[in-house]
Amino acid sequence: MLVKALKGWWYEKSGAFVPKAAQKLSSFNLDWFLRDSLRRLPWRILRTSENKIRSLAASLVARTLKAATDMSTRALDKAVRNGPEKSRRRLEKGKGRTLWGVTPILTLPLKARADRLLGFKSHSLVFVTYYITRNFDFNLRVLVNGVARYAPGLSPSLDKLILAWAISRYDVFHYFYDRGLMAPATRFGINPMELDLLRAAGKRVYGYAYGADVRRRKATLALGKWNFCSDCPEPPKFCICDDESGSQIMQGMCEKLTAANALGDMLTYVPKARSMHYWPIDLDKIAVAPSKPGSGPLRIAHAPNHGHFKGTHYLEEAIDRLKQAGHAIEYIKVQGVPNTEVIRLFGEADLVADQFIGGAYGYTALEAMACGKPVLTYVRSSDLVEAVGECPLINVTPDTLEATLRWCLENRGKLATIGAQGRAYVERWHSVDAVAGRLGKMYQDTADFPPVTARRVEESRARIEVARETIAQAQEWHHPYLVQNGDPSPPVAGLAP
Repeated sequence: MLVKALKGWWYEKSGAFVPKAAQKLSSFNLDWFLRDSLRRLPWRILRTSENKIRSLAASLVARTLKAATDMSTRALDKAVRNGPEKSRRRLEKGKGRTLWGVTPILTLPLKARADRLLGFKSHSLVFVTYYITRNFDFNLRVLVNGVARYAPGLSPSLDKLILAWAISRYDVFHYFYDRGLMAPATRFGINPMELDLLRAAGKRVYGYAYGADVRRRKATLALGKWNFCSDCPEPPKFCICDDESGSQIMQGMCEKLTAANALGDMLTYVPKARSMHYWPIDLDKIAVAPSKPGSGPLRIAHAPNHGHFKGTHYLEEAIDRLKQAGHAIEYIKVQGVPNTEVIRLFGEADLVADQFIGGAYGYTALEAMACGKPVLTYVRSSDLVEAVGECPLINVTPDTLEATLRWCLENRGKLATIGAQGRAYVERWHSVDAVAGRLGKMYQDTADFPPVTARRVEESRARIEVARETIAQAQEWHHPYLVQNGDPSPPVAGLAP
């Protein structure tokens, strides 16, 4: 119908100029022309529109990016310019604010709580979360991922806006060494520009290590026979590894920080680091689960994120040999489960196996002790342990693992008292209150707070230390494998002990 209508219109308009014979002769061609034109017309329009739309979109994107860049730059400049005065006013009134971010470490909210015990308003902030926990004050995962996916050009502007917001709102910043609020300038590390801006804004900035963010291969291998690189299947997939560039980046960061902190084996990688234990345990959420001495097989729990960093196969080989020798052992291993499931597993065990090659105890060991369980782990030096004389960890390496497990089998009645001391040890030295006390000491040594804030921190520390003395320790818990007895691993020629 449309073709016929157009033909009629064509004849009517052209009739005065085209002879009727010519019209009749060309009627077939006209049909073809009209049909072909109608078939092609939408695509021609679409192609024309697409080019125009693309041109318009490109122009719009360019203007949007420029506007976003200008706006975020102005906001950040204003925040930095006003930052010193805002922080001064808050801190002089004893109303300081602290921010913990952005690596989704399980203890991040607990560290913020520790700061609150010192009188600060404190929050945790992350950009990603994992299965272990999502319990953070600010979780910007959806916002950051959405911008990165649908408008990646806006990511730098978003970083600036988030930093501007944080500078206006907070006075003390706590970061792990892998990144801050802005994207790293290299493979890892807090962006140097961010550190410069924070210091220009009058902020105190502190760094902390969690392991993979600082660990370098050559430095690790030099620690001794057993270390976290001993069985690594794929360097540099899991850690920094590169000693030269990693060392330079770390040195640059530490020079810009108010103070650099590390603990355990991580002290090796952070220049001029303060040795401070900053893994707090939420004792309100971990109940003591007493073992039942002598009932059934010895239940050993193991919860490695990466078995090659824990020495898992050494444990399993030792257990297999003991089983073949006739010993009753029940071995339970879990991976990739929420933290609540790990705690439940520990509560049902007689003994918890942490790691045997790294050389320093970690959060798993603390959680297990909080459950009232004895813990097998390897600690290279007594200097790496808080209050080593009270520490009940069973120090073991692959070289001594089978003999130590045999002792545990033969002394099951002793395990309960070792576990009880573990709970007391965590309550005294690794609770949220205990970490708050150590943070307070760090602030007193480095922050140069105004008198009102400094006095509040000092008073909080004093209350924490008094409360610690009321926590009783277990009796007759000592055993032959104490950390203070020395490194159980035999030295290797040519390697540092």
